[in-house]
Amino acid sequence: MRLFGRNSVISKVTLSLLLLLQNILIVLGGKAILVVGSINADTFLPVARIPTEGENITLRPGCEATVDVPGGKGCTQAVAASKLLSSSSSSTDDIGNKVAFVGQFGNDAAAITLREALTEAHVDLSHCGSGHKNLPSGRGYVFLTESGSVSAVVCGGSNADGWKDWEQAYLMNDNEITKDTLAYIRNMLTKDTKCIMLQREVPEYVNRMLAAEARERGILVLQDIGGEDRPMDREMMQLCDYIIPNETELDRLVQSFGVPNDHDTLQDMKDDVVTKARYLQKHGARNVLVTQGSRGSTLVQESSDDVLYQPACVLESSSAVVDETGAGDCYRAAFAVALIEGKSLQKCMEFASSAGACSVTKPGAVPSTPTRDDVERLLKQQPITSVPRGGGSSDEGGDETFPFLFGSRLNSMKDRPELWDKPLEDASDWVKRQGTIRGLGCVDFNYPQHFHAWDTPEAKAALEEAGLVAGAVCLRFPKKFARGAMNHPDPDLRKEAIQLTKDAAKTALELGCDEVVVWSAYDGYDYPFQVDYDEKWSQLVEAFRECCDAYPNVKFSIEYKPTDENTRFFTVPSTGAALLLVKEIDRNNMGLTLDVGHMLMSGENPAQSISMTGRKLFGIQLNDGYTRLAAEDGMMFGSIHPSLALEIVYQLQRINYTGHLYFDTFPQRTDPIKEGEYNIDRVKKFWNAVKSMNKEKLEQAMNEHDAIAALELIDEALRNT
Repeated sequence: MRLFGRNSVISKVTLSLLLLLQNILIVLGGKAILVVGSINADTFLPVARIPTEGENITLRPGCEATVDVPGGKGCTQAVAASKLLSSSSSSTDDIGNKVAFVGQFGNDAAAITLREALTEAHVDLSHCGSGHKNLPSGRGYVFLTESGSVSAVVCGGSNADGWKDWEQAYLMNDNEITKDTLAYIRNMLTKDTKCIMLQREVPEYVNRMLAAEARERGILVLQDIGGEDRPMDREMMQLCDYIIPNETELDRLVQSFGVPNDHDTLQDMKDDVVTKARYLQKHGARNVLVTQGSRGSTLVQESSDDVLYQPACVLESSSAVVDETGAGDCYRAAFAVALIEGKSLQKCMEFASSAGACSVTKPGAVPSTPTRDDVERLLKQQPITSVPRGGGSSDEGGDETFPFLFGSRLNSMKDRPELWDKPLEDASDWVKRQGTIRGLGCVDFNYPQHFHAWDTPEAKAALEEAGLVAGAVCLRFPKKFARGAMNHPDPDLRKEAIQLTKDAAKTALELGCDEVVVWSAYDGYDYPFQVDYDEKWSQLVEAFRECCDAYPNVKFSIEYKPTDENTRFFTVPSTGAALLLVKEIDRNNMGLTLDVGHMLMSGENPAQSISMTGRKLFGIQLNDGYTRLAAEDGMMFGSIHPSLALEIVYQLQRINYTGHLYFDTFPQRTDPIKEGEYNIDRVKKFWNAVKSMNKEKLEQAMNEHDAIAALELIDEALRNT
């Protein structure tokens, strides 16, 4: 068995390392989780924004740096795991029996503070290294913006250079493992150790040595990809049960294996974490769990084609994002805790999501680690605890939960008032009526129009009373922006439009959702030579960047439209143009909302547009129409083009869409309640029809461009609707 390198194995260890690890033998008994990693003293620098290359900036006015705050990925994960393994009824004497930590303390005053933080959390430190001459503690320098987003520089210190004995053991190898050495490594981990957590702020050989033995013993290995930017070879990935990168780390890891030769894979990989994770699995990865900040997390499993998605937990209305520094570490620790407690993978991700959300409400890495009570309290307040924004049951699928929330156009509730025996004067009345639609789960509010008669707490209370949640806030610029919103020729009005977009984001968070959909009826032009196209484009890029940076925990999406009575040509008139805009904006929380009617108006095939958009599809608005020039009919979904509707649903399944489903239909002559229920029923039937299609025959038809075979499959599927 090759343990520690591509072509090497351990044969012997230095005496000093043997003594160190023999000490670990004694203290590891009974520890459920072993965390191996870094210990940092963090300095927080409050700034207005993250500095760009070559730029010097000062701290925010009235703010001072906060120094020597306990942190580091290993330290934070150990403290978080210890606190989460302890229920409110547990004796504190029992806590220290659950988590052990292996790390290297520096030889300075900061080490005292760091040791105290771990000890207070009842983490076992008996096997940590210390007293390294001339080695300071690890340091983290964290740029913290007012919105809570962070960027950091880490100095390794003792985390990087305190493992010399381990390094000697790793380097002293030949072709066989002696019995004594193998027995010694095995004794490091006992039968009580269920999980080992690793990360990359310590040398790779430390991780490799421990992962190899843990793998041999059947102990779960969780490898956090965060830390030093370095490659990870196939053998190391095979030693890990779970690798856990964020989206940036996922990209770096994929790139380290080179660009795929397969053109289709390369195209699918863009903005698609599932395709990237599958690519890593081809190179040895087992289970890939990707954390995506405010967009939740995605687990791509080794043993199944299923992909699990968990939305980010919604904070209480009284809470705000203060500091995101420790959110990822708390997520990983909570996932490990839930895993060894035997929870389902979906419940593990849910528990972890809540822990990560709790941590962002307090400053600092270790100080923000939540208690178990904190995590469970926030979980109880979540509107939906099932699969991606799911709600309702599938009429054709037995007890299977349908994987999406349904929303419908709130303004439609004004139609056919004679069918409703109560007032319909404002949004509060419309929410009450919409709450009677069977299967509806969420409401998308227009901002600011739906908030003239009430405030956000009143809106949230009305939702709760109606049994609904907020899906998104849809920005509708007032008529004062008729000459342009983000494109207005007056710079003051452009600033006002940007501020209105930020206000919509704030309202979304207060309502308990994290989506803002921007459709501007006015950003565009009517005549040739009326505007400078490049200037208008650049204005949109800068405006959306400002909004995304101000609210990094909110998903902004642009809803394009080709033409309208207000604007004959929009600055962003197609899916392709919208994708180019999103690419240039270059923010993780910027994407698209696609409207079926708008795509039909543009002469697009909606399914192809969805495929092009991939993971940048934040929202979908379902309807249908007759595709007459510049006409937006707002008909019920699948009523005019059932075959297109079927392929729309197919593509939503294929790209693993994770938003909610919104019906943008206009029931002026129909009962809006019955229309909403019809739309919901149709989508579920299309969903099940796609699930029933013969995938092998479908793939063969596509590979051979066989239109007749494809149409026959469509006919068969539509008979199931």
